Amino acid sequence: MMQCIIVEDEPQSAERLLTLLERYHSHQVSVEKWLKSPAEVVDYLSKNTPDLVFFDVEIKDQTAFDLMRKLPKIEFKVIFTTAHQEYALKAIKVSALDYLLKPVDRDELAEAIRKMEKSIAKPDAVEQMMELIAELKQEKLPVKIGLPTLFGLEYVSPEEIIRCQADVNYTHIFLRDTRKLTVAKTLKEYESILSAHGFFRVHNSHLINLREVKFYNKGKGGFLVLKDGTEVEVASRRKEELLRKFNPR
Repeated sequence: MMQCIIVEDEPQSAERLLTLLERYHSHQVSVEKWLKSPAEVVDYLSKNTPDLVFFDVEIKDQTAFDLMRKLPKIEFKVIFTTAHQEYALKAIKVSALDYLLKPVDRDELAEAIRKMEKSIAKPDAVEQMMELIAELKQEKLPVKIGLPTLFGLEYVSPEEIIRCQADVNYTHIFLRDTRKLTVAKTLKEYESILSAHGFFRVHNSHLINLREVKFYNKGKGGFLVLKDGTEVEVASRRKEELLRKFNPR
């Protein structure tokens, strides 16, 4: 059973999370402490090492990243919680770290705990978290994206990705080195991460790197031919927006 800590300064949010954990996950998670202030967080986590921390991104006038920088070591797993979809949340997603939007959804919580049970707190994951903290202090996104695989996280730059293809709740990611990585995240999540890096969703099932497009074949929606020879269908409703990407006014 995982020993966990809740870091949350909003009583309503903390009580909802506590209720869900006690009602549905008491056989998996034991809540040891609820920390409500930055001082409590730094003091407790400097002296104790829980298995898992549910870490609110904003605590009073500080962020979870500010507080983690003050800790002598980070040897626990983290699930971030936040009510705000701003640059910090996007950076969390880019780094393939786990997060929950508030109010916490029962099914999303169950999925996050399932992933935590299978994962192992590795030194490279901790190092990546600290790099993320440094990047956030400069308010810019990490230059590499963490792709969760069976063996850990593989970090690739957006330029290395040719395209992403949906497969229900999984996404197949095709790389320039001819490899295909399959990750347990939806295409919608990668669309939100990669759209700022020159990617465009041409179809419900396809997100492509616009730099990899070689030819556009006209039709109702048409299809694209990529540099690696792959043909990708373009949905008719996405055709005009796609063409604007290539011919901005």
